[in-house]
Amino acid sequence: MNEGSKLEEIVQKVMHLVEGNSILDVGTGFGTVISQLLKRNVNSVTSIDPEAWSFEQIKNVYSEEISTGRLKLLQARAEEMPFDDNSFDTTMAICSLHHVKNTLEGIREIERVTSDRLIITDWNPSSSGIYNPHTPEDLLAVKEVIFQHASKNGYSFSETEMWYFAWR
Repeated sequence: MNEGSKLEEIVQKVMHLVEGNSILDVGTGFGTVISQLLKRNVNSVTSIDPEAWSFEQIKNVYSEEISTGRLKLLQARAEEMPFDDNSFDTTMAICSLHHVKNTLEGIREIERVTSDRLIITDWNPSSSGIYNPHTPEDLLAVKEVIFQHASKNGYSFSETEMWYFAWR
């Protein structure tokens, strides 16, 4: 599977939607979103992940950004974020919501902590076994939750064969 290079492509395609200087990355993963955000003149990047398996490597790569407070890594779940309402200008959940136990709860929490721009991308069922190990059925279930919520709440959406995104 070739998830890493595809994630970089996805992030690059949605990066023009990022607004403001305080950005939340939901699902740290390999640090793909962090890397792209820090290349921009973003003042503050916070990244959360419930497992935090990659934090040590990311801390080594971005030790200066962490020491200056430009990057914060926090072990937290999307469904229960330890932030005040409207803490971030933009929140990005890039191919991470299929890992969240309760997708709708995660989206609502993301909306709560975001004052401006919300960007959600995830894998289409056709990407199963190519870019991720998840079943088409699991990916479709998450997509349906995201699209139903997005259509009721003023999001725009678009999709390719392998991934889709919703933003507002």
